[in-house]
Amino acid sequence: MNEEKHSFLHRIFFGSGEGTERERKVVEYISHRIGDGAHLRDVLQEEYVRRNASPSEVEQILDNPKLIEAAHEKMREDFSSGRLDPKSPPPGDAR
Repeated sequence: MNEEKHSFLHRIFFGSGEGTERERKVVEYISHRIGDGAHLRDVLQEEYVRRNASPSEVEQILDNPKLIEAAHEKMREDFSSGRLDPKSPPPGDAR
C-alpha cells in the first residue's frame, strides 16, 4: 500500500487528527448505509459518496472494504454501549 493510500485510510479509520470533517462524514454515511443492509459497491455509487469523496478515495475503500466493516462495527459498539446517549453523564462526571 503506498504512503498516500495508507495515510488516507489511517486518517479516516483511526482519527489521527489529520482527517477532515468531509472524510469522517463519508465514512459515517457508508457505515450507516451498510448497517441498513446496502451493499458497499452500491453505496459507493450513490450521489452523496460521489459528491464528497474523490474517485481515488472511493477506489481505496473498494481496495480494502474490511476497513469500512471495522468502522461500522466500531460505530455499532459506540451506540449500543450507551456512551453516546445524550442523557447519560460523561465518564468521570461526579454529579
